[in-house]
Amino acid sequence: MTNSQQSSNFILNWPPLYKCLLILGLGVLIQTSWLLWKLYIYHHPALWTYINVDYLTRYILINKIILFSIPLPMLLCWHLRNSTKAQLVLPYISVAIYSFTTVHEAFLVGLMSPATATTMVMSVVIGLVLFERRVVYTTLFVFFAAAAWIMYATIQGKLPYAPLFLNFEKTGSSKAMVFWATAMLSFGLPILLGAFTLLELLLSQWRQREKSIETLSQIDPLTGLYNRRTLYNFLSNLLNKNDGKISLNSLILLDLDFFKKINDTYGHMVGDKILVATAQVLQNTVRQNDIVSRFGGEEFVVVLTNTTYEQTLQVAERCRNELMKITVTTDDAVMHQVQVTASFGVAHFDNHLNNIDIAFKQADDALYHAKHSGRNRVVHYLDFAKQPV
Repeated sequence: MTNSQQSSNFILNWPPLYKCLLILGLGVLIQTSWLLWKLYIYHHPALWTYINVDYLTRYILINKIILFSIPLPMLLCWHLRNSTKAQLVLPYISVAIYSFTTVHEAFLVGLMSPATATTMVMSVVIGLVLFERRVVYTTLFVFFAAAAWIMYATIQGKLPYAPLFLNFEKTGSSKAMVFWATAMLSFGLPILLGAFTLLELLLSQWRQREKSIETLSQIDPLTGLYNRRTLYNFLSNLLNKNDGKISLNSLILLDLDFFKKINDTYGHMVGDKILVATAQVLQNTVRQNDIVSRFGGEEFVVVLTNTTYEQTLQVAERCRNELMKITVTTDDAVMHQVQVTASFGVAHFDNHLNNIDIAFKQADDALYHAKHSGRNRVVHYLDFAKQPV
């Protein structure tokens, strides 16, 4: 999966109307759960002792109407998903529909119940995660205004409180309390599960996204090799390794010969192909525990851990020979065959080195000597330093 595909699959990056579909779909699932619970009560007359049957039958009908009405705005969101105006308006409508159905059910089971409080909190969390704050706060204002009016009407005796349980005062038994607790659970649990599922999905996607961003920050986007910052981190960890042993490591600095001329003659597309091919050759040639990095432009760095002088020269020579096999065909009418060579500068360092810049300076001096000695060759700093000035 590409980075752009990962970004588009991230829920927070969805277009507004896709989020509307999500919140309305969650509303459908919640309404279905509430309707099934009411139908269960309706088909078990033994439970009618604890409820107001008139309200039950009435709200079963209302639940069915709501349940079969929600798909209409969902179809509208899907049909207008590419409309700019719809993306501004429909989020308000979708969140309002979700809120209306919730406050309606909250009135039925009691606005002051713990299940209602949990439902309100989780609904606000879902809204703030998915939508802009102005959408949520606008709807939230209407939601609390409606809830406040219902509470006021209840205090004034104009509306019953928790009308589904009006017969509780007649029963007063422990069975009635068990039924009430079950009813609270059936009301709050669907939203609670939906919210936790959504938040867990978002958290998983967020972690995956952070991991992808961290990976992207470590690599060169063209070649897929580690970038300079990651290389320095690797070297720093290598130097700070303190296991009581002295480990000899190698730093190979290589530069593609006449790369600027290739770019100027055949274009940067060909140059990029050569850089990618070079990266693949280097990765396939070194050991798994070694590191290959694009240092910048046409310059690459290979770090070999626990290697001797002879082993390092063998690896460098093998890389040089493999790079000579690279052939890139141009896209022009002539279709030139472009070949590659590289010059190598090698230096050794151990884990007691205080400054890695010393090793880089030695490798760079060796690379300079390789270039001025005819290019397409490997020069170790020790061999270069032994020569008389």
